[in-house]
Amino acid sequence: MRLWLRILLFVCGVMIGGASVGALLLVRLGVAPYDVLNSGIAKQSGLDVGTTSWIVGAASILGAWALGRRPRPFSVAAVVGFGAMINLMLNTFDEPQTLLSRSLILGLALIALWVAITLLLLARLGAGPAEELMLAIVERGVHLRHARWGIEAVLFTAGFALGGQVGVGTVILVLATGPVLAWVLPPLEGWLHEPLHIEAPPVI
Repeated sequence: MRLWLRILLFVCGVMIGGASVGALLLVRLGVAPYDVLNSGIAKQSGLDVGTTSWIVGAASILGAWALGRRPRPFSVAAVVGFGAMINLMLNTFDEPQTLLSRSLILGLALIALWVAITLLLLARLGAGPAEELMLAIVERGVHLRHARWGIEAVLFTAGFALGGQVGVGTVILVLATGPVLAWVLPPLEGWLHEPLHIEAPPVI
């Protein structure tokens, strides 16, 4: 795949992903473990969630760097882009009032987030900040599955303790993201006639 197309997929993935996370935060029916922490920090500090995502993302990248994995430009760009889109959504739209509207937006936002993850994986321009930290831990000899579970557990526990958003959306994202990607990615690999070389499943 040509570099310009990969960059286009990356930009679209970041914009759609950040917007979908912002929509999930607006409906208050639960977000992914990474955003449980972001929303918890935002609640306690008074900062915008997008701003706290910059802080947590930067901390993740610095942590990976400290473990020997140098930061990648597109990983940094993903942090900036996601945070900006989250803040744009939260500052532009009002929270939906009815359970029906919140449920409909939840479904659409979940689909959009899975599309965004797929686009970012297709772009193959570097992992996200949580994935960079995960891979840095793996390079130190920890099994990938254990590193993933450990990071998700820390993110969720800390975010929950800080009052972050937890709900049905959190459960769906944790349980369904892996199967959705397992269903979507193989046909895409066949269409592209090349393996995607995915380093690690996303910690969303």
